[in-house]
Amino acid sequence: MVSVTSQLRAIIRPLAITCIIVLFFVFLFNYNLSSYRSENSISYVALGLIGKTSEASSVLGNATPKMLAEIKTNASEIEKLTNLVPRVEQKLIELCPLVSPKLVGWTNITSEMKEALLKIDQVQVELKMKEAGLGIGGRYEPIECRSRHKVAIVVPYRDRKDHLTVFLHYLHPFLQRQQLNYVIIIVEQSAGTPFNRGMLMNIGFNEAQLQETFQCFIFHDVDFLPEDDSNPYTCPEDGRPRQMSFSIDYWDNYKPTPRSHFGGVTALSTADFQRINGYSNSFWGWGGEDDQLFQRVKFNNLTVVRAFDEQPLLVHKARYKTQSHQKAQPNPDRKQVLAEGNVRFKTDGLFDLKYQRLNLQFKPLYTHILVDIQPRPIKS
Repeated sequence: MVSVTSQLRAIIRPLAITCIIVLFFVFLFNYNLSSYRSENSISYVALGLIGKTSEASSVLGNATPKMLAEIKTNASEIEKLTNLVPRVEQKLIELCPLVSPKLVGWTNITSEMKEALLKIDQVQVELKMKEAGLGIGGRYEPIECRSRHKVAIVVPYRDRKDHLTVFLHYLHPFLQRQQLNYVIIIVEQSAGTPFNRGMLMNIGFNEAQLQETFQCFIFHDVDFLPEDDSNPYTCPEDGRPRQMSFSIDYWDNYKPTPRSHFGGVTALSTADFQRINGYSNSFWGWGGEDDQLFQRVKFNNLTVVRAFDEQPLLVHKARYKTQSHQKAQPNPDRKQVLAEGNVRFKTDGLFDLKYQRLNLQFKPLYTHILVDIQPRPIKS
């Protein structure tokens, strides 16, 4: 049985194309009616021969440079108008519902399940994801409706291959059930220097902005897995960044973390992340960058919210399961850098971000960015 969406698309596309064609001919009429009616107008003749290669070649062979320029201009206008078709279609498609009908609720993420996700044949996973609509570079948007949220998921990464595999195999279906327009960006730090999580987040933000525009960013550790797809990976309001991973399996059996905790998985609107100048670039090694991010948020008078703040009985839906790993060595300088950070909020972050991009690949399940970053003297 043909779905309602398919029927709508079948109606919308011809209408959209018809509108574009009409607009184009109105443009031609108003642009220069006399020149197009003239027998000497080579562009009029050439446009009339579109699809007739040999005849068009003959006409174009006699064209002057001025005539060729005219043809190029008109061809450019045709291309611009034709490119409007998918955008017209997109506007005519209805918005996705506020609550997705595809949600399944809680998933019991056991060690056995994680092992199973790890062992699935990668080719099969990629094929299945492609059939589900996942595009190259880990890019997805629903076809049945127009998503209300365009989200970039940024993941800092180094030497966690198994964690990354489980993360990707689990999170893609999770996000798709929420009917999100999203991309997953993995920012990998090359070897040789201590891990700098905050700088990798900034790089992910910067690189994503070079590709396209996103409403918001979710900064996501690779070892965190959301248990319930009712946990919203949607965009937060401007001025209200969302702390997402506050109920974690290793933290006193899911007891909510302190309100000052702002790490693991966090969501900020694009405007808010730019407003606070992103993460600090000065934390090399484990710890500190999340605490200073919270300071930056408060300094800029933003209000940190949590999922289900107004529905405390549903807070269990925001739980996270973590993948086990050896704890990193804490950075001995983190407390000093944290204490001195408030004087550098405006200069240390997106403002002074420097890195060398070694590689950029659009892989089947994610966009992969490999970077080299080096410590620099901290400026006051």
